[in-house]
Amino acid sequence: MDSENLKGVIANVLSLTSLFPNTISNYNELVVKYWIIYDGVRTFEDVEHATPVETITRAFRKLVEIGLIKVPLSTKQKRKKQQEIYKTEFTVLI
Repeated sequence: MDSENLKGVIANVLSLTSLFPNTISNYNELVVKYWIIYDGVRTFEDVEHATPVETITRAFRKLVEIGLIKVPLSTKQKRKKQQEIYKTEFTVLI
């Protein structure tokens, strides 16, 4: 993805989180709403041509990093706990 497209994704994510604040705390909702609104996804087959999930979530994390999106403390704590669980369960596999 080139830098112009990434800038567009970042702008779209910022707009989406402003319109739908719940998307700040729910990656799944963020991605699905992004796909429907910006990529025109209507069927499972459309997902194949939609913006990659990682691109959307990276744009979100960048906006958080630069302070344009504020993640609630409860969401940060929940994500930290999920990260710890992931590390505990999957470190054994490495």
